[in-house]
Amino acid sequence: MAYDENKYSVQKLPNPLLLHWILNPGLAINEVILGQRIPKVTLIDKTSKASLIERTYVPCPSCGAIHSGMLWGKGNAFGHWLGYICPNCEQKIPCLWNIFSLLLLAVLSPIWFPLKKIYEQKYITFELSRYKKAETNIAKPINKFTWIKMGASFGLLMLAFFVATEYFRDGITLDKFIFLAIVNVIGGLFFGAVMWFFMGRKKG
Repeated sequence: MAYDENKYSVQKLPNPLLLHWILNPGLAINEVILGQRIPKVTLIDKTSKASLIERTYVPCPSCGAIHSGMLWGKGNAFGHWLGYICPNCEQKIPCLWNIFSLLLLAVLSPIWFPLKKIYEQKYITFELSRYKKAETNIAKPINKFTWIKMGASFGLLMLAFFVATEYFRDGITLDKFIFLAIVNVIGGLFFGAVMWFFMGRKKG
């Protein structure tokens, strides 16, 4: 699929950031547990001076529609385990897979594969229903509180994951919980700051 390269910068493999996504073992948690996905092709509007997140677009190879990347941002960044669904033609938009996610999914295939067969169509319907709220969020201004909220949400999700892991492994004590809470609050705020630095600043 051809794009207007005078207007868009095309981001796809072997882009270093996308290589990082598929090779970093820690990001398997984002994919398999949190359902955060990254499309194989992303377009960046070179003509706009808005922040990167506002200049990011996701093309659908099936129908040719070009969607704002913010449809899968803000309050709709997680829960996309089976990938992105095009709001226009309702077909899947190809997404990357972290190689460690694929290894984990191979091990867990007896569990998730039957569930995929049973619930895939319901998943697509659910994904499409989320876009109405996401479109409302696009109209809301992005400020520093947006990134703090994003970092806090990420930190809470990671805290829940690590607490559950410790509970089933050795049991959770108050000391462990406090330690995990402090680590994940700091980690969440750092995540939000990094996202603001790369995605939220206006183009100079």
